[in-house]
Amino acid sequence: MRAIGVDVGSRALHAVALDDGCVDARVFAIAELRELAAWCAGAVGVGIDAPDGPSAGAHACDAQVAPKFRAGRCGEVALGRQRGCWVSWVTPAEPAPGSWMDAGIRTHVALREVGIETIEVFPYAGFRVLAGGARLPRKTTAAGLRERAALLRASGVRDGDLARWSHDLLDGALAAVVALQRAEGRAERIGCPEDAGCGQDGSAIWLPVAERVLRAATRP
Repeated sequence: MRAIGVDVGSRALHAVALDDGCVDARVFAIAELRELAAWCAGAVGVGIDAPDGPSAGAHACDAQVAPKFRAGRCGEVALGRQRGCWVSWVTPAEPAPGSWMDAGIRTHVALREVGIETIEVFPYAGFRVLAGGARLPRKTTAAGLRERAALLRASGVRDGDLARWSHDLLDGALAAVVALQRAEGRAERIGCPEDAGCGQDGSAIWLPVAERVLRAATRP
């Protein structure tokens, strides 16, 4: 099964396809959503490192949530509450035009319009799961890149050059792993439970499941 992950920036989309563990990677401009959709055709799913919609303010009056997170969506709040992993920036009601969040929402929409199923992924949380809950070095450091590459290899991604990849492509590969697991019925959906009393905006962030809880060894 071919699954795809997309890491979203304000200027570029770093896309990674997994097909039986084998890897193909591409970089698309934000304006190339049609080209991205064509490349994703036939995939069993696409994981996107970006919100799939603006916030509806489901937690705006939730006194049990820290003020900086109240504007966020259920998926973001649930991930923090249930896994202790809070997103760096919650999604606002009106993402700024041209921002990475705006680009991410437009990516979800463009793919869904042509029948491609997408899910939202937060790679940092996903890598934490693969690392058995351990904190990871920053992804912009050599140690962080090596550790993420090792975790991907342990999850079945076959590419001997992973440690040379940029953090954008490594995040894309993690998103592809989650998309594949979701197609197989193994990924975990994180969202507010039905009895949360928050209005249930329907948003969710998906996490991988580690068959073996591994702490990747940082290689010299």
